[in-house]
Amino acid sequence: MHGSVARLAPRLLAAAALAAPVLAAAAPAAVAAAGPPTPLSSERGRADITSSFGSGSFGRWTVDGFGLPAYRYSVDEETVPWARQPELNGDTAAQHELGNDHIVANAYNHGYTQLWSQDRLAQWANRYEPVQRHFAGGYGYLNVGGKVVSSLYLDRPTGAATERRFGVGYYERRLRAQGIDLHENVYAPFGDDPLVLHDVTIRNTTRRTRRVSWFEYWDVNPYDQTNRQRRGLAAPSWSASRRTLSVAQQAGDHGDTRPLSIFAAALRAPVAGYETSVARFFGKGGRAAPSEVASDRLSGTIAPPAATGPGGATLFAFRAPLLLRPGQVVTLRYAYGMAHPAQIRGLVSKYRRARGPLGTSERRWSASLPKADFGPGRAWVARELQWDAYLLRAATVYEEACGHETITQGGYYQYSSGANLGSRSWLHYLFPMVYNDPAIAREILRYSTALQSRANGEIPYGTVPLCKPYNALGNSDDLDFWLLMAAAEYGLGSRDVSFFSERLPFEDSGRRVSVWEHLKIAFRHQESLRGPLGGYEAGTNGDWSDFSAPFLKMRESMLVTDQLAYAYPRLAQLADLRGDRGFASKLRERASELRAVVRREWTGRGWYSRGYSTSGAQIGRGVIFGEPQPWAILDRVPTKRQATKLVANIRRFLTGVGAPRSLNGPARIGSAQSPALRDPDVTEPPTNAAALDGASQYVGGVWYDINGWLTWALAQLDGTVPNAARYAWSEYTRNTLAAHATAFPRHWGGTISVDDTCHAFYGSTPANCGIPLYNDYDGQITEQPTWMAMGAINLAGVTATEQGYRIIPHLRRFSLRMPRVGVAREPRRLRGYFRTQARGRLVLRVGDVPRGARSVTAWANGRAVAHRRSKGLVVFSLATRPGRPADWAITWR
Repeated sequence: MHGSVARLAPRLLAAAALAAPVLAAAAPAAVAAAGPPTPLSSERGRADITSSFGSGSFGRWTVDGFGLPAYRYSVDEETVPWARQPELNGDTAAQHELGNDHIVANAYNHGYTQLWSQDRLAQWANRYEPVQRHFAGGYGYLNVGGKVVSSLYLDRPTGAATERRFGVGYYERRLRAQGIDLHENVYAPFGDDPLVLHDVTIRNTTRRTRRVSWFEYWDVNPYDQTNRQRRGLAAPSWSASRRTLSVAQQAGDHGDTRPLSIFAAALRAPVAGYETSVARFFGKGGRAAPSEVASDRLSGTIAPPAATGPGGATLFAFRAPLLLRPGQVVTLRYAYGMAHPAQIRGLVSKYRRARGPLGTSERRWSASLPKADFGPGRAWVARELQWDAYLLRAATVYEEACGHETITQGGYYQYSSGANLGSRSWLHYLFPMVYNDPAIAREILRYSTALQSRANGEIPYGTVPLCKPYNALGNSDDLDFWLLMAAAEYGLGSRDVSFFSERLPFEDSGRRVSVWEHLKIAFRHQESLRGPLGGYEAGTNGDWSDFSAPFLKMRESMLVTDQLAYAYPRLAQLADLRGDRGFASKLRERASELRAVVRREWTGRGWYSRGYSTSGAQIGRGVIFGEPQPWAILDRVPTKRQATKLVANIRRFLTGVGAPRSLNGPARIGSAQSPALRDPDVTEPPTNAAALDGASQYVGGVWYDINGWLTWALAQLDGTVPNAARYAWSEYTRNTLAAHATAFPRHWGGTISVDDTCHAFYGSTPANCGIPLYNDYDGQITEQPTWMAMGAINLAGVTATEQGYRIIPHLRRFSLRMPRVGVAREPRRLRGYFRTQARGRLVLRVGDVPRGARSVTAWANGRAVAHRRSKGLVVFSLATRPGRPADWAITWR
């Protein structure tokens, strides 16, 4: 926290209840002659993201026709040696996430797309299994004068010109061969519909009329990822009037009595034949040249039913015959999705009527994504912020059995395990969504809260299909913290206090209680874990670092103490907003006690301990652990001298600044979680039996969560520790995809998405990412996007409070516009806006105005208003209405 704010905080909080009426009665400040600044909320310009920095060696970042970031993948993965990914044992398949608020699809560099649904089961609709002749789909074939042209990159004609582009919600491909220019887009339309669309534009580039046929291909290979088996199918059916193929999945898996059906429809395309049989379609021609494509006809064969386990031999194919004049262009459109049978007709009708759904979708994406300007030479940061904000929201899924949407951790935690792991992750994805789309943040809270057990108050580690708790990893002592922290951020940030009166059930009981009562139960359960040394009992698993209990032999976690010392005062402010003074007092009393414990954990080396072992020994006395340090800073526990020393130690041991040259520092990407095993200044015995490459302590590696906390904490030391804001910016930008792709350009993991961790600067393979538990999925984990989005809010200096917001920017000159919050710092002025969920009057505390400023004017919704100044902070009130922008500004001379 900014030093002056830390000193002022108690006085400002005490005066908060009186602030608004006092300010309303005071005389307005002198109005600047130039009048009010232009409202930041009225700015509609696109962000400047025209930078290719951080592209790596696989392609190039570009700006697409919608003004959004896109990555042109240009290498030939079949011939370029570095396309082989060590995280996948040398496989060259590289995917991009297509998602909306319901489903996710993976679009691969090879040219196919797989659709994932979590409505009922955690499953693929069309898993790619080439040995079984299941090729996923999302591409097609041309018959041009009897010659077959496959649009799958793996089967492209010799000499064909190709392009592949991964964009915001879409996968674009072009292929030019046989006098035809073929342009395809597979995309997940913005919104809540469980399908993807496939636009196919065909242009005759010759000077003569051509007869061609397009064969749309989508496979049907439903795969239960949890049980790792193919799902059974009924016989498919064809509706000529709706031009739709559909097939029901067999019931029974995991108790799923209402399985979804898989469907494909020709939305805007002639249909002269369909096919559902793998055997008939491919015949002896195989994937590159299916027999029915070569014969230019489809037989209309209905595939037989199939049992669970062996799986079926079903596909969906449509034939569209076309007569193209010279230069003529025709666009066809298809849909592919998973839904209940009664929903399919409405979905097909909706998108059959839609005009330009890709453009509509991209405009809606554009409106939902941040627009930032971080100054000259930093357009790449603005580009990455948009991309990461997209990846965050695109990880949203709907789970019908739970009845809510949630944002998932993705990556191997989801697409390898077939489970939704873990609950702490969903809850911190909520933080930036409060300022982007509060409705999704609210859904995450509903989803998570209703999983609480009435019997014992516990929150499960995750879920498995049909909304069943997953606790196979044992119990952790931080899951209540994340629920309480997320609830406080949502309530204070959105001002939606009424939500906490909503009644939700328990996972093991139909009884409903208010969300607020659920939170009180979580508080009581959290405090039941309190240990004798002031920490929290680590249980069988541990805390944020899974398996820290067995690998560190940790009995009590001081990380959780640090975290709760920050969260409880935040929740107390929300309790005051709701009028629950008794609970607020209890939370503040406990937070004060916890801060005293944290203060005691300052070690002689200049950092805070990690916890206590089963033998009672302090963990982290002779070695710094990355996890607890940011939270101790956020608790405002260290003195100025301690904070300065702590930051120096973080930089020395975890960032590698000033470390021995043999350790290969400083870090080119994020800071490490623990020092190097070879670091001569580590005096605590290693616990590296299960640590990542080269680390002295479990877990090791570069974790995007920890470095997100660290960026936030360093920003709060602006004005207290020299260069703290510069260090925060450095940490923020080193944890970008662009930083990884620049440091390791020939490594795909970390180019357009990344795992939750990468190897540290001192490791033997510093380019590698991921954990050794999985080697069948790479990238697409939601941690890095979350903290890129939340880090921008933290660096803009926005903190929600009981009375309103504190805005103390930690960047010299910038502009950040998000759907629900905006801040800009410019010469002689600060501007911003909020869109809250409720009508009210907020108290804003804005800094920092230069001490030498002679004349200061505060503006609220375009009018000069009364304010008071205190050590660089300008305090005034701002009226809000639900969903409407409330603009504010500070100007000075």
